[in-house]
Amino acid sequence: MDRLPLEQRVSLKKGELVFLGEGGNYTSRLLITTTMDNAWQVLTDYEHFAEFLPGVVSSELLESNGDRKVFEQINKIKTFVFSIESRVKVATIESYPGKIAFEAVDGDLESMNGTWKLEPVSPYPSAPPDQVLITHQVMVEPAKAPSDGIFFSIYEDRLQDTLKAIKTETERRAK
Repeated sequence: MDRLPLEQRVSLKKGELVFLGEGGNYTSRLLITTTMDNAWQVLTDYEHFAEFLPGVVSSELLESNGDRKVFEQINKIKTFVFSIESRVKVATIESYPGKIAFEAVDGDLESMNGTWKLEPVSPYPSAPPDQVLITHQVMVEPAKAPSDGIFFSIYEDRLQDTLKAIKTETERRAK
């Protein structure tokens, strides 16, 4: 956390989402008052994503082989003009408790890959951690769509909503 620019540290300490990037390459950060284990449980709760992630209508764990998991997610996106349903099959490699690497292996995207990183944060040196810094990095490329600009605009909004929902769910489970 100390290595981040001051502006980001201030935003994170206020409980705000830090969202950087454009055109399919994004880095987002959240600071959540919780334990590493609780944050990990939310990020790897693949079968229950539809219960707390916006736009996810179903999510099913298809394969679990040690640290490798594969799940399929169906999303429904509603805009003022249209409604789109999309499917993505995602393979993850979990490195408990600090990292989850993911990659789309099938579905309606040309490509998607990235990581979730979890880092414990202490209120001051030598104190036990009471927060988790979650860093989400993703590179996404749409399949042939009418407009990449429209895709990225919708994706950016959905990604921010998803990260806020993860924070809300993590805090709810911490109580």
